[in-house]
Amino acid sequence: MFRNYLRVAFRTLHRNKSYVAINTLGLGISLACCITAYLLLAYNIEFNNFHDDRKVSSVFLMVTESTEKDGRHVRDAQAPIVMAPIAIEEIAGIKQYARFLRDGGAMRYGDKTFNEGIAFTDSTFFDLFDFPLAAGSHRSFKAKNSIFISENIAKKYFGDEDPIGKLMVMNFVNDKEIEVLVGGVLKRFPLNNTFYFDVLMRIENFMDIHQIAIDDWKDWRNPTTFLQLESPQNAASLGKQFSRYIPERNKLRTDVVVDAYTLEPFKNTFNDDDIRYGWVNSRIDPKALLIFTSMAAIILLIACFNLTNTSIAMTGKRLKEIGVRKVVGAARQQIVTQFLMETVITITMAILIGLMMAQFIVPAFTEMWNLPYGLADLDGLNFFVAIIVMIFLASMIAGIYPALFSSKFKPVALLKGGVKISGTSLLSRVLVAAQFALSVIVLIAGVVFVLNSKFQEGIQFGYDKDKIVTLTIQGERDYETIKAALERNPKIQSIGVSDGNLGRNSYTTPIRIDTSQFDIQALGVGKNFLETMGLHISEGRLFDLDNASDQEGVVVNRAFVEQTGLKDPINKIIRLHEDRCVILGVVDNHIDNFYRSKKAEPFVFYPAGKNQYVAMQIKGEPQDLPEIKAYLEKTWKEVFPARPFESSFQGDLVMEGARQSNTNMQKIFFFITVLGALLSASGIFALASLNLAKRTKEIGIRKALGASIGNILGLLNREFVIILALAAIAGSVGGYYFTDMLLTQFYAYHISVGWIPVTLCALTIFVIGISTTSSTILKAAQENPVHTLRSE
Repeated sequence: MFRNYLRVAFRTLHRNKSYVAINTLGLGISLACCITAYLLLAYNIEFNNFHDDRKVSSVFLMVTESTEKDGRHVRDAQAPIVMAPIAIEEIAGIKQYARFLRDGGAMRYGDKTFNEGIAFTDSTFFDLFDFPLAAGSHRSFKAKNSIFISENIAKKYFGDEDPIGKLMVMNFVNDKEIEVLVGGVLKRFPLNNTFYFDVLMRIENFMDIHQIAIDDWKDWRNPTTFLQLESPQNAASLGKQFSRYIPERNKLRTDVVVDAYTLEPFKNTFNDDDIRYGWVNSRIDPKALLIFTSMAAIILLIACFNLTNTSIAMTGKRLKEIGVRKVVGAARQQIVTQFLMETVITITMAILIGLMMAQFIVPAFTEMWNLPYGLADLDGLNFFVAIIVMIFLASMIAGIYPALFSSKFKPVALLKGGVKISGTSLLSRVLVAAQFALSVIVLIAGVVFVLNSKFQEGIQFGYDKDKIVTLTIQGERDYETIKAALERNPKIQSIGVSDGNLGRNSYTTPIRIDTSQFDIQALGVGKNFLETMGLHISEGRLFDLDNASDQEGVVVNRAFVEQTGLKDPINKIIRLHEDRCVILGVVDNHIDNFYRSKKAEPFVFYPAGKNQYVAMQIKGEPQDLPEIKAYLEKTWKEVFPARPFESSFQGDLVMEGARQSNTNMQKIFFFITVLGALLSASGIFALASLNLAKRTKEIGIRKALGASIGNILGLLNREFVIILALAAIAGSVGGYYFTDMLLTQFYAYHISVGWIPVTLCALTIFVIGISTTSSTILKAAQENPVHTLRSE
């Protein structure tokens, strides 16, 4: 019986191979998009599957719980750097611990020098977590001067040379230089796990670099801390014992008041959005997942609707076959099975095409979002199950209604010819309208993101972002050395320095005024920073850092004054980092991060410690910036030939994320638009062709009676015009609200969705649809009526 189903199915598909090819190709492309969406879902679903459950079942994350001034309860994946070493000596039940944090530095081997992101951890890290080695031994990490690197880093510095035992030089802030030996090369591991790093060093080196004492509870560089417990079932009670450290911690640091320390199972870590600030990896934002899976679902629905429409229309050619099968004893469920079998075969062929296309679509997509995660990283069994589920769902969506519809007729009516199936049934009309409405929605989204990109490029940030080149340095010595060399260039107007880049490295910190506390953004700055950035002083004065008394001064922005309610802010005393500070001046508001809020944020600029200088700002005219940057690089290589050069345009620093996001969303939406439009056009083409096949004699009779080609076009296009007009209206409304929701989710600063681009997008899709049906009808209308009247 099954063999017979297959034989009839393949015979039917071969007989209608042109329509089958159109549907199979469309479904293949849509399923390739679904495979890409599944990759993102799998990233979250399979998060941390890389680690051995038996090993990490006893590992817990230490979470710091505190209450902010507005009463919000917050949980941070950080703990004091000195806590774990003290706790393991004082609290029974802790077997081992591993702290983890990241920093930056320059790595040098021979004449190769690059800035790298560097992770620091304890010697016990590999006892708690699984990271296989391609070369070397885990035991070598017990040595303080040992370094472990990824295969990419090994290739970058050593090529085909064996890196094990090789001496490298690490250069950190304040010219701290450490010689290390390569002890291991890590095999490539999936990105979707808690840790990501290319270079791993012992955390004791980090404490030496930043001069952190082993009993320093006040230091703000808090690592993410993991504990391995002897009895995991005692985690809750053991976590309560950490309350003994809260008084000491809160006495030394009053800027953030800790309520409790708790322990979270490693496998559950970062499942929720309520844990903040870890030095570790996290899952993809569920909002982004929802957007991409929705887009893939839209494309799949369009392709499935095509197959449904085609199947219903083609049923008209098989009425007598269905009647004969029923007469010889076929039950309705057997007819249903036959039609479903044909759908499943079509979907299976499509999934094979989709898998081949995914080999090209997935790498392009992951590269676009800088996500080094591909099909090879997926769990094979889970992926196989996902493919089966895709086949099942697509088969049900596309095939269940045609199968039930085709099997419902009585055999007598079928054999007498009493059943007539129009090519455009009510369901077919609804499905075609839905296809084109979805195409309108995604086209609107693509166009609006293009317009939004142009809008954001024109945003005024409140300072001279388009006149600044930034240069990464390490401390005061770098600043003084390079500044002396740069001042000889007449195109350089001014030079500033800071402990981070404006718009990239400011941080949230509490300040106190009398008994009131406020959360503000802060950035440590050096000499001439505010003048160089072009921040306009509206009240008071800027720093004079050559004046010793100004070392206690701060400059605030207008939003700070408004939020704190200060009537006369100049010379007012505030507490920042528990230090007494005097407000010297007020500058106009600027945009620090247009992702966070459209409302200007309260900001404080304070004198940075000279050993904390990490960024220089070099100002010039916009047209001179490329030349100035080239001069910077040439000067840097003359002054620091053994250190890597790192520089950016300030405009690129603050707009890079928005530009990439806008560009990527444009590419995605236009890809889906083109794909959706082609699928919808192919669907309406197939539907119009099948409908015309049933009206061939009608067209011949009308032409013989004197109807013009225009009359026939108007008559046969009428219902398609109505369908497409309704689709355009529905798509316009849906696209307007959908795109507005996306912009609100992504950006604080964005355009308002206007009805002009919405209307133009709807007209574009409408014209594509009408052009498709008109070309099909025109070909039939131009046929000689003598030939059409003779045809069967």
